[in-house]
Amino acid sequence: MKNSLALADFVPTGQKTSVALGFFDGYHLGHQAILKATCDSPLRPVTLTFRNHPAGVVASDRKPGLLTTANERFEWLHQAGTEVVWVDFDRPFSQLTAQEFFEQILVARLGAGRLVSGGNYRFGHKAQGDVDLLRSLSQPLGIEVVTVPGVQDEGEWISSTRIRECVSQGRMQDAQRMLGRPFSIANRVVRGDQRGRLLQFPTANLLLQVEKLVPAYGVYACWVRRHGEGERLPAVANLGVRPTVTTSNEALLEVHLIDFDADLYGERLVVELVNHLRPEQRFAGLDELKAQIAKDRDRARELLR
Repeated sequence: MKNSLALADFVPTGQKTSVALGFFDGYHLGHQAILKATCDSPLRPVTLTFRNHPAGVVASDRKPGLLTTANERFEWLHQAGTEVVWVDFDRPFSQLTAQEFFEQILVARLGAGRLVSGGNYRFGHKAQGDVDLLRSLSQPLGIEVVTVPGVQDEGEWISSTRIRECVSQGRMQDAQRMLGRPFSIANRVVRGDQRGRLLQFPTANLLLQVEKLVPAYGVYACWVRRHGEGERLPAVANLGVRPTVTTSNEALLEVHLIDFDADLYGERLVVELVNHLRPEQRFAGLDELKAQIAKDRDRARELLR
């Protein structure tokens, strides 16, 4: 995976490592504080994380939609200044006791001289290990343990769970405040039914990413970046099943770039959802739909100005 390597491919250099511990879904402001502390050391900075969410293995009924794909997460962690080392969380790995995880992975494999985590970090079979156990195991070996305080937003602790709730409810400004950036959906543009062009509002159509959290259906003011970088373009997008024009249950993100006309088929776009303008709704006909799209576009343009 981009800017990352599997644990089995990690090459020790003899230099002790400063290791960030966690899953880091969303890479929110609390996670960013952990990564900053990890890099604030002369030791070799490394992040140890999982490619897949542990709940998918140990409690599949509680597996959440993710704020970031594995590649997105790894990219943010890499940009923070660490090497990214990942593990596939599977049944055998889930059976490691806390002490086995500490001795076999952190000490023997990664050569840890410093361990950095949040205060609620858990590890080992059935999450039996906590930061107190991490300290007691580390102390005899002279390994420093750094517990980074959580970050608050409006009097509440920032967490991936709390951000997921905001995104699911369309509260994108709240999510953005805790993430430190807008929640985004990225994918390549696929061919649609050309109905948007017939309505004089051509759209770039993106399929939703597998395992990624689906925000509240509706219309959004958003920014679009082509190729994942460079200038941001203002846009209005509909996320949902388009009940006025189809009976399909497959959700799609249809993005209309404001005052922009170019062929985007096949391009990878990053769509940053900034404001939830209204829920998705069924209209009596195409004329009513077209009139509402014009209003949505104008409102999005004003909000993004």
